[in-house]
Amino acid sequence: MPPIKAEPIDADAQKELDRILSKLVSEKADIREAARKDLGSVDAKMVGAIGARIEAMRESLDRDRAPRVLEAARKAARDAKKSSKDDDAAEDDWLEFMLAKPQPKEQAWRDVVELLGMVRMLTNIGTTPAVRQIIQLRASFGEMLRLDISRAVAKLKDKAVPALLEAKKHDAVVVQRFAELELDRLGRAIPGEAVGTTDPDVLADVLRAFGYLRDVDAVGVCLSFANHERKKVRLAARQAITGIGEPARWQLRDTYQDLTGDKPDKSVPWDVLAKRIFFLYDRSRVAELSDLAVAGMTAARAGKHADAVVAFDKVLARDPLFDERAKMAPSYFEVGKTIGFDKVDDRLAMLRKAKRLDPAGPDAKKIDAEIAFTEAKALLAEGRPDRSLVQLALELDPDHAGARELAATFEQEIVKQQPTWPKRAALGGIAAGTAALLALVASLALFRKKRPPTAPPPPTPEGQASGGN
Repeated sequence: MPPIKAEPIDADAQKELDRILSKLVSEKADIREAARKDLGSVDAKMVGAIGARIEAMRESLDRDRAPRVLEAARKAARDAKKSSKDDDAAEDDWLEFMLAKPQPKEQAWRDVVELLGMVRMLTNIGTTPAVRQIIQLRASFGEMLRLDISRAVAKLKDKAVPALLEAKKHDAVVVQRFAELELDRLGRAIPGEAVGTTDPDVLADVLRAFGYLRDVDAVGVCLSFANHERKKVRLAARQAITGIGEPARWQLRDTYQDLTGDKPDKSVPWDVLAKRIFFLYDRSRVAELSDLAVAGMTAARAGKHADAVVAFDKVLARDPLFDERAKMAPSYFEVGKTIGFDKVDDRLAMLRKAKRLDPAGPDAKKIDAEIAFTEAKALLAEGRPDRSLVQLALELDPDHAGARELAATFEQEIVKQQPTWPKRAALGGIAAGTAALLALVASLALFRKKRPPTAPPPPTPEGQASGGN
């Protein structure tokens, strides 16, 4: 069983934590709002820094003033909710309550907001180490944060189960009771229920928790996962059985007898029985996978790479780290090259899988060249040509015929792949302009034709005088 250790404190994560929390208690509302959004963008590296920060606050928090500040914010939120007569007017989120009634110059307010902000961050991270920190708050701060911690657990659901199981043996009785109550609320109180998750990481942590607890009632469940297709789950189940140890002997004897038909002697130690059971599981599983792998290799040697890939997919689905996976890479490479550029995502996925299977193999550069060539073709089709990808493909594989041809005709391909709508739009604009001009000329001609004759100008005074003479 691996020991449960405190998460390491990452220096960069600690700086980021300080930055977010200082913004969260800023005197400016817009900065606090930006920090509230930042709470959702943290990652697992932050857990160690959060744990250290919480530990420091446990000593410095004003235990009299802080609960009163929190209760005042809760009361104000409840009153606002009642006055609005809207059930959705305020969620039961204490951080929102505190931010709605800001007192950034009040140290107790700042401390409570930082604590609640860290609970929000740990909840968003959601790993087992993060949940351990949330549960530890129940011991560190008593009743003050109990409801907020309970809401965080309810939000996390199955992700909270491993840490809750471990907490059943916490040093503080109040934490033990809290864990048992929350497991019951989640419907994960017994071993058969606790493993009811589809997340392999959570499942592995749940199984290891049984080992930490030395839960004899969980031996049967652990044995059922000791031959799981996923290696991490399989290993965790075996670690759990090792953690339970001697109390598991009788169920190990029954399982060994079911597998072999032979009843083991009572003097055989529990760990010997466990090793024999694991050996039988591995032999059966490896034999089946080996048969599939051999079938795939046979198809590959016959040039039937598509059939080989079908067999290899079945192997890798059950054991992604299969010992002979490097030998599978050439088939994925060959199949990848046959996928048309109209399915460029499928083509790239197949080529990249070939590279992952044998990253330093003899075909590694050729695979990288094919990937670069495929990306160049895809970008060209999208109207975003990138000559550097073509050059990269040729550097990696000078014999790449497709890359050589594309390099020689790159300018022509750019012209060919250019969208035709700008040309059509330009032609359409010219035609429309010409039509408008012709219409204008015609209308002027019509206007002139319909115009009445112009009347002669009135006689001038001089004209009138001369006419009279």
